[in-house]
Amino acid sequence: MLETRPEDLEWEKGRWYVTGDPSVGKTIAEIALGAHGTVALPEGIDGNLDAEVTYDPPNLTFPFGAYICVVDVDPGTGKVHVRRFVAVDDCGTRINPMIVEGQIHGGLADGVGMALMEFIGFDEQGNCLGGSFMDYLIPTAMEVPDWETGYTVTPSPHHPIGAKGIGESATVGSPPAVVNAVVDALAPFGVTHMDMPCTPARVWEAMQGRATPPI
Repeated sequence: MLETRPEDLEWEKGRWYVTGDPSVGKTIAEIALGAHGTVALPEGIDGNLDAEVTYDPPNLTFPFGAYICVVDVDPGTGKVHVRRFVAVDDCGTRINPMIVEGQIHGGLADGVGMALMEFIGFDEQGNCLGGSFMDYLIPTAMEVPDWETGYTVTPSPHHPIGAKGIGESATVGSPPAVVNAVVDALAPFGVTHMDMPCTPARVWEAMQGRATPPI
């Protein structure tokens, strides 16, 4: 396409160009389109454009955090209200703080849903009882508090700029924080364990001493 040898090409900003003449070049999109049949390919070269890369780091990185949840439990109905939630996460170097906060907010809300309301059940014929949002509850802005977030920065030694993952951190840490808060609130009733989700019915049964024992 550029009428030159591969060794005379240079890569910059999503395009290949001829060494010494940046004005003569093609973008990846143009190259992909050409590879699909608009350009005569050398003998033995099939069409299409494929690339495969495997990233195998010398070691793994682990983000970490701490989560504190405060709940109120209505002793008459068993309903749980999340009053406060404090989350402190460490994902190393924060490349885009706004996206990091968004991932944490979403993970915390996801955790509240798993801990308090999201349940898939089946009837005797095997029909799913939670097949729509009329039957399968998910948290909205009404069911979650104003998240109180903080962070520390511990750069990863295995990454060029010290970054770690953050996508699942809050999702992993928030459910046990919520359930532990519920169990703590029910300590006067002798409750030491609750299976997720802590629905009002399950919480009420636990307060009556009829909770299902852990498996």
